[in-house]
Amino acid sequence: MNKRKIVLALGSLVLLSWLVYECKYYTSYWFDTFDRPWAYSSDENAKLLVGKWQGSFIDPDNVKKTLEIEIDEPVTEEERERNAARKRSSRRRDNKRAFDGKAIAKSRLGTETYEIYGAVEKDDFHHLHFNFRPEDEKKRVLPNFTLVEANTGNWQDDGMTLTVSFAYHNADGSSTWRSSDPRHSKKVTATLSRIPK
Repeated sequence: MNKRKIVLALGSLVLLSWLVYECKYYTSYWFDTFDRPWAYSSDENAKLLVGKWQGSFIDPDNVKKTLEIEIDEPVTEEERERNAARKRSSRRRDNKRAFDGKAIAKSRLGTETYEIYGAVEKDDFHHLHFNFRPEDEKKRVLPNFTLVEANTGNWQDDGMTLTVSFAYHNADGSSTWRSSDPRHSKKVTATLSRIPK
């Protein structure tokens, strides 16, 4: 009889532990659908900012470039599972509007690979801005007008428009800016479309 009570108590603890884990996991996701509606939705067909986008633009040197952007989910499944398994919730004060990802620009000059980091706007999450940072400084395509910032952007459903600015880098990697050269302050528009999953 004592063994039976012990087994029952252990079984109850395991069940309770599993229920707490599931509750924390799904509650976390549910809160994210409200805090980050641009990244998460209870509707599996919802059009979200996260994912892959592709398009093109012409840089200040009149070089046509294709652009592929991938915006990552702010919290991965692995991170959500790890947080749900913790005894205490971590006191994270994440910026609920921030995102990161990667971008690849290709042209006759070569392939430029960037990390991106930015945020959606507070009043309207369909407006965004972000910065480009070279993934590897040693692999820059030089000389070249490299991407620096998407000053303003807008996405809706399957389309995205970005206004991007550049920095000119010489063959030795140094940057040059001349106020007398209109190319150095030129901003261009990149139009992108969602890449279907």
